[in-house]
Amino acid sequence: MANQTPRQRARTETEAEIIRIGNRMLDSGGIDGISLRAIARELGIVSSAVYRYVRSRDELLTILISDAFTSVADAVDRDLVPQRSVFTIGATMLEWSRQYPNRWALIYGTPIPNYQAPREATVVPGTRIMVTLAGLVAELPASPSPSPVPAEALEPLRVGLEELGVSHDDPVIMRTVAVWVAVIGLINALRFGQFGPGFDSVEDELMQGLVTTLTE
Repeated sequence: MANQTPRQRARTETEAEIIRIGNRMLDSGGIDGISLRAIARELGIVSSAVYRYVRSRDELLTILISDAFTSVADAVDRDLVPQRSVFTIGATMLEWSRQYPNRWALIYGTPIPNYQAPREATVVPGTRIMVTLAGLVAELPASPSPSPVPAEALEPLRVGLEELGVSHDDPVIMRTVAVWVAVIGLINALRFGQFGPGFDSVEDELMQGLVTTLTE
């Protein structure tokens, strides 16, 4: 921001404030609690003026999705510094989901009706953790049994990783998919009550058991 003009700096600050307010609305009321009109009111501007910064509610959702992906990926990166392991990824994502359940639902829950996230805005932040996970899985001892998945079935994932500058062999890709789907599935089951009551005190133990089962 040091090289920005006062006008540019004011715009950057307003955009950051819109994200902050939008996240607060999301945290307190879920997706239905997000309102551009209410954001404009809190900013002290007329409702039409907010569209100078965010063109539509869908664009605001895209911004909040990208911000949520970035937030959880940043948390994973921080926690991996002292403890570099697959479990750290799972445990950090679990803790983040507890802290921001509505943000978790926004990025990993039920798709939003009549909304399609633009790939150019969400793919890179949305795949940061998976790329990191693939690197950690590649460091694990090789699985004693070969992947039962045909090579062509993994081609889209292989191409996607290569577009992100990452290359792994098929067993690593398949194992990464297994861990990723299991971690997301466990957290979703816990956050959305799919297991029923009584799991609040054992969430971390379940994650530890899951990761151990899949990586050892």
